[in-house]
Amino acid sequence: VEAEAEEQEEARRKGSPFYPDGLGFPSLATYGYGQQSTKGTTDPAAYSAGQLRRLGVSVQTEIRPWAAGFLTKPVDRNTGTCAGDSGGGALAFVQDPKGRGIRQFLVGVQAVASLPCEENQQVFVNPAAFSEFLLQASRDLGSPLQPTINWREYS
Repeated sequence: VEAEAEEQEEARRKGSPFYPDGLGFPSLATYGYGQQSTKGTTDPAAYSAGQLRRLGVSVQTEIRPWAAGFLTKPVDRNTGTCAGDSGGGALAFVQDPKGRGIRQFLVGVQAVASLPCEENQQVFVNPAAFSEFLLQASRDLGSPLQPTINWREYS
């Protein structure tokens, strides 16, 4: 809680557009290799997965740099995420403040989705909540992650 308050205060001091509203309620793109439709849950012969899909989702709860996660739902009717899509990223596309075009932010990793696969809701976890773990684990595995642009650069 104390670290969260410090991040909020830092964002307020820097005049960040992410404070107080975070990213607000943007549309995001999420990607996954999961099940292709609900039919596969009741008919094994209809099961299909393993093909990368891109899905537009709209954010239902605010995305803030200090929040643990957020809720989304599909932009298009009759679409949604399915079994196997968990762990897929949710990307926001933001104009780079240094004039390098559009940048992609990984703002969430899918943790869970409601059933059925169509017109469902998804909960995404903020990867920043696990940044220390991810950086240490990547070093331990011999492939250190290199942090890129983050919300603090948008001031």
